[in-house]
Amino acid sequence: MPDTGNDAATLFERATALAPILADRAVKTENLRRLPDETVADIKAAGLHRMGQPARFGGSQLALDHIVDIVAALARGCASTAWVNAVYCDHSIIVGMMDPAAADDVWADNPDAAVSAGFFPSGTNERAEGGWRLSGTWGFASGCDHADWLLLGSVMPDADGAPAPHLCLMPREDVEIDDNWHVLGLAGTGSKNIVVDGGFVPDYRIVPLSAVRDGWEARGRPDVVPVHRLPHVTTVPFLFDAVALGIAESLLDDFVADMGERTSFGARVADYATLQMHVAQASAEIDCARLLIKRDTAEAMAMMVEGDMLGLDQKGRNRRDMAYAGKLCREAVDRLFVASGAHNIFSDSIVQRKFRDMRAAGNHIAVNWDVAGTTYGRIAFGLDPNSPLI
Repeated sequence: MPDTGNDAATLFERATALAPILADRAVKTENLRRLPDETVADIKAAGLHRMGQPARFGGSQLALDHIVDIVAALARGCASTAWVNAVYCDHSIIVGMMDPAAADDVWADNPDAAVSAGFFPSGTNERAEGGWRLSGTWGFASGCDHADWLLLGSVMPDADGAPAPHLCLMPREDVEIDDNWHVLGLAGTGSKNIVVDGGFVPDYRIVPLSAVRDGWEARGRPDVVPVHRLPHVTTVPFLFDAVALGIAESLLDDFVADMGERTSFGARVADYATLQMHVAQASAEIDCARLLIKRDTAEAMAMMVEGDMLGLDQKGRNRRDMAYAGKLCREAVDRLFVASGAHNIFSDSIVQRKFRDMRAAGNHIAVNWDVAGTTYGRIAFGLDPNSPLI
């Protein structure tokens, strides 16, 4: 890999320095319901959107466990910004898993291009010469306002002719954005609807979801860098946990600082044993979440470096941990929000915004405990996991 000056330590420092700036813009970001233009410019200037991009375009192609640390650092300042940045990195990794000609289309003329997605299969498609035409509406396209390309899910025939979900890569000029994003939390992500009417996608910009899901062996590409070898759904969505982790860690720091100075009826609040227990439990939950996330992502990257594949047991464990880490962060934030007192229900409170952002982050299917927990349980009992998310 060429030295781009975008190693993990440098990018972490940039994210850490940017976090307080993003915190100052958090209200503006929420009110805009998308990232401010200056925030996107800051992210691009720091190279943070290119952590999963192939090095041949100037990307960092960092290991997943390092990207997790950097996204969490950003989330300390603004969860919506960190979420969009995580999405751009996630989708850069996916494009790196596709036919190299697809990556050329995205980045050869614009190395700063960002990729959003309407990931879940939707709409209709029909065969056309050299590709397919898509029509329909796709939801939850985070960061679409500033994206140059979109990955859209569609069910189409696989190599055997059976219907199967695929991802189709389309340029921004071929889609329309339907601004339906009026939400409880992560409002600044601008995760709006994408509408397509007969947009053409050439065959080489279409990849079966199974190939993305199952890792480098399924794609027949052992020559790619480790981060592009990953089995996607059981590793890369730890990036969304990273957002939850940054929210929780920053709220804990704020809580301790605030409560350390607060008094009630002349008594120091920090002397209350109940409050001390809230801090102890929340901090333990957050630490456990970080340890799970870091263990699983570091192990997965080590296996990719060695050219190994994740077995079903490890994939099931990763999905379990992905959801449980999110659950731990959510419970820690809930605990701290309740313990913060009534003044944090006001809409100008940072605490209530972090609480709402965490609730929204926890609703992503990748960190849904019911889905992941039952999948792990089936695998533990030797049953078919019966899930496309494994």
